[in-house]
Amino acid sequence: MFVDLQSLNTTQVISAIGALGTAAFGLVQALKPAFPWINRIGFSGVRKMVCRLTPPEAGAINPANALPQKGILRSLDANWVNGTDLASQKAIAKSLIKLHMSEGNAAALAEATNVDAGLLTAVAASMATGTALTQAQSDANSRFDLIMTAMLDECYQRADQQYRNWMRGLAAAVAVVLALAAGCILHANEVAAHPDAVVSGFWWSREMAACLIVGLLATPLAPIVKDLTNALGAAVNAMQVVKKS
Repeated sequence: MFVDLQSLNTTQVISAIGALGTAAFGLVQALKPAFPWINRIGFSGVRKMVCRLTPPEAGAINPANALPQKGILRSLDANWVNGTDLASQKAIAKSLIKLHMSEGNAAALAEATNVDAGLLTAVAASMATGTALTQAQSDANSRFDLIMTAMLDECYQRADQQYRNWMRGLAAAVAVVLALAAGCILHANEVAAHPDAVVSGFWWSREMAACLIVGLLATPLAPIVKDLTNALGAAVNAMQVVKKS
């Protein structure tokens, strides 16, 4: 039999809808092994930025004594898929990019980060030979470090936001499907319980609309159910006190 939401306590309705949202999030998490692309949502932006910051050497495939670009991307991809702390991911990416910098690709890297190409090339040459940096080279290296850090921070933050948005969207879709499936089951039970009664169809009915609303509300409500129910309870208590006074 279809449940009449009006007959339920408001906090019970909110808790039930929030529980559906939590279940939908859990189901999306459980589906990750079957759909590996879910874990890689957002990483395309990181990949694009890292490719910009790891140009090949002029006349060579990869700088010596450093991971090739493909190796860097594989390492960062593994960290992203496994959910490594975002600050650690950015630190690892920064270290691998700086290790990849050489005299042969410093000019291209300088163009990508908008620093002086001659000074950055001199920095790379001095680091390769162990020569102390001049003041001008040290300043250029500091500017390069700050700009690269800002670029990596931006791309990782955007990637993380994209991942979280997609997860919420997928969970919302799953919640709607679950709500509609539950509505179909309840409607079928009602039909079976009253075989002689005239019962309207489920699809495009008020019951279906209610299921859609519940499914759409489930994901936004899931993280705030406890706070929302507590707030409603406090508001009701406050209004009761006001009425009695």
